[in-house]
Amino acid sequence: MPAFSLLTPMPGLPWYLPPIWPLIFWRIQRLKAWFRAAGGPGGQMLWGVMWNGRLVIIQFSDDLFGHPSGVFDAPVSGRLRFALTDTPLPCPRRTPGPQAILSGRASRDPGLRREYGVEIPDT
Repeated sequence: MPAFSLLTPMPGLPWYLPPIWPLIFWRIQRLKAWFRAAGGPGGQMLWGVMWNGRLVIIQFSDDLFGHPSGVFDAPVSGRLRFALTDTPLPCPRRTPGPQAILSGRASRDPGLRREYGVEIPDT
C-alpha cells in the first residue's frame, strides 16, 4: 500500500474526499489499533475506503483467532449478549395440544376463524 499520512491523502482518492481526509485517516488509525489489539500474531486484514468515506473491512486472514488465550476480544452489546444466551423464551402463539382440544380451539386454527371469519380447509 502506498504511504499516506495525516497531511497527504491516499493516492487514487476521489476528488470530493480530500476535505474529510483527516476523519478518514483517524478511522484508519483506529481500525489498525483495534486489529493489533484483537487480532492474533501474523493476522492480516484487507480494508478499503468506500465512495462516501467510510472504511470497510474486506477480508480477515485465518490467523485472526491466533490468540494464546483462544478468545477473540471484541466489544459486544448487551442486546447481542442477551440474544446469544441459552435462556428459552416462551412462545406466545403456541398452544399445548390437550388444553387446546379441551378448550375447543384446534391447534391448527390460530384464531383466523373467529377474527376474520375465514375457514381453514382440511388438507
